Amino acid sequence: MNNLGIYIHVPFCNGKCYYCDFTSGLYSDDVKREYFIALSKEISAFDFNGYIVDSIYFGGGTPTSVNETYVSEIISLIKSLSNLSKCCEISIECNPESFTRAKAIVYKNSGINRLSFGLQSANDEILKKIGRLHRANDFVNSVKIANDYFDNISADIMLGLPAQTKKDVLDTITLLNDTEVKHISAYGLKIEKGTPLEKSGFVVDEDYTADLYDCAVKLLSQYGYKRYEVSNFAKPDFECKHNIKYWSREEYVGFGVSAHSFYNEKRKANTPNIFEYINGQTTISEEIIKNNSMESLEEYLFLGLRTSKGINLKTLKEVYGYDLLKEKNNEILNLRDFIEIEDNRIFLKDRGFYVMNELIVRLMP
Repeated sequence: MNNLGIYIHVPFCNGKCYYCDFTSGLYSDDVKREYFIALSKEISAFDFNGYIVDSIYFGGGTPTSVNETYVSEIISLIKSLSNLSKCCEISIECNPESFTRAKAIVYKNSGINRLSFGLQSANDEILKKIGRLHRANDFVNSVKIANDYFDNISADIMLGLPAQTKKDVLDTITLLNDTEVKHISAYGLKIEKGTPLEKSGFVVDEDYTADLYDCAVKLLSQYGYKRYEVSNFAKPDFECKHNIKYWSREEYVGFGVSAHSFYNEKRKANTPNIFEYINGQTTISEEIIKNNSMESLEEYLFLGLRTSKGINLKTLKEVYGYDLLKEKNNEILNLRDFIEIEDNRIFLKDRGFYVMNELIVRLMP
């Protein structure tokens, strides 16, 4: 039986952040109820035969903005339909302003064992500038509650935010370490078209963001967080199993509006329109990607080189028919300051992560 990850999209929020272009927003309780009915129907129609579900991830949007019974009912449905691994990682994204002790208890009892909080910054003025509803103290209080029930807690931070300084980044990471968060994701801000930040004229300083990233990496290392993907850092044994599936091209199925799937050599995408989804329209695109195709080879290279483990050269040759050492011998010699080859794997050195995209392009067929 093959392992399978499940992603559940919850497109509801209590407020829209100024940088966000995800499929999410404020909707009535009636819409939320109808959405979860449609979600249950889509899950029930999926054939779980031949799979062991070893990860479930509730993302958004803000899953904590909906009644916690919706979440527990979806987990119960999945358990009734599938073969769930005994060590299944079940994650849910949380925002501090909508997380409560009551939710924590229901989540715990339903089988959730990993929480991922959106902090972004510990500077309250920056949080206001980007439209976040919480403040740093809300995050601290939420994690105190969470620590009573969970030992696997993650937090997201962003780099390149308006008026953000190196001190802000260091203070944020120190706060996370002090609250005993086990996993930290540090993402560079991207200005998406049509968002309030884009309309305001704000432009990310890419060079300064790289400096912020460098500061973050150094302090995270000092605190014992190991980088296992370019934007993800974890204490030992607390890497996110679900997200690793994306980077290693393992199979996963996405349920809900805008959800994506990859299984049986197919990539599928659901409609981004919540009302179309509620009315029964789910998949809007489907593409066959053969495991030995050029597209799958490029995905394997692009995704694998983002991680600390890098690429298995034997797999690259046997599965994809690409002898990287032979085909890119000169490039590899010229890039030895940025890449390492060891135990039949090729991976980026620390300095390689700063020019990752250029290196990936140069190693592509």
